[in-house]
Amino acid sequence: MTRCLLALAILLGLAGCGTRDPYELPPVGGVCPLVRVAEMPIATHSNLLFVQATIGQQPVTLLLDSGAERTLLTEAAVKRLGLPRDFEHATRTFGIGGPTVSWDAKLPDGLVMGGTHFPVDRVTVGQFEIGPSADVDGLLGADILLAFDVDLDLRTGQVTFYHARRNCPNAAPPWTEAYLPIVGITTKRDRLLIPFQLDSVQGMAVLDTGAQLSSISERLAEQMGLAGDGLAADRTVMARGAAPQQIAVHIHRFHELRVGPAVMQAPLMPVVPMSPGLGDALVGTDFLRDRRIWLSFSTQRMFVTSRASGPLLAVTRSLE
Repeated sequence: MTRCLLALAILLGLAGCGTRDPYELPPVGGVCPLVRVAEMPIATHSNLLFVQATIGQQPVTLLLDSGAERTLLTEAAVKRLGLPRDFEHATRTFGIGGPTVSWDAKLPDGLVMGGTHFPVDRVTVGQFEIGPSADVDGLLGADILLAFDVDLDLRTGQVTFYHARRNCPNAAPPWTEAYLPIVGITTKRDRLLIPFQLDSVQGMAVLDTGAQLSSISERLAEQMGLAGDGLAADRTVMARGAAPQQIAVHIHRFHELRVGPAVMQAPLMPVVPMSPGLGDALVGTDFLRDRRIWLSFSTQRMFVTSRASGPLLAVTRSLE
């Protein structure tokens, strides 16, 4: 067994922090305004995306995680920041290591990112470590991300939040470069589900910026004839999710992963347990890296650029 730790999806239960309506702007004269809310740099470590924020004027490092329903802080961060616990609200956290339950933490002064105050009054508290080091304080989850149109540029290392244009479902990103839409997107439990094709099998995947590697569910692997002996020869790694425990998962080499116009050749994908009803796979940062992505949770739209100049049908290889 390879002693390698793989950070996969952290899928959280219970959503909502009251940040949706304050950021919605109606059309003016039939034109949807594009109003920037906040802009901040992204740091990439071990194929994970991190942003800087402040809570009570103290700095925190958050993993940008569209696969998490709730924004979260670790127990260590809550203690360091001296945050009060909310003993009226507890959150059950579901991940590949099993479920955990903990009391939420209150944010008396909210959350500040990119110089902008976000009126978040409480967050989930996780009983596990996040990312490649203990310096990561939490997750920036979908309860905040879904309130905006998000311009995620992984080539320049920048993320920009815009007022959500919910009343303009056909609004496109403000880019001058070529891009194409990913069609067939749906939402479920505050997550974007995007259609994919893995070799000859089609399904729906959670868009998960908190996953180092795109992965497939054990159910889908079984449908593809990979259960049991089909994975016996594959490399095994230790994977971490939203729980203190780590589990062993197989990593299988597939022929091709396709999401809309974007293709990854010969991807290495972990086979992980996933909650029923949340899709067949995760599309992680390995698929998204070196691209510019526009995400609109409210209108269920996603646009991508190619990884480099040249044909928009971008073909790349997986991480080794």
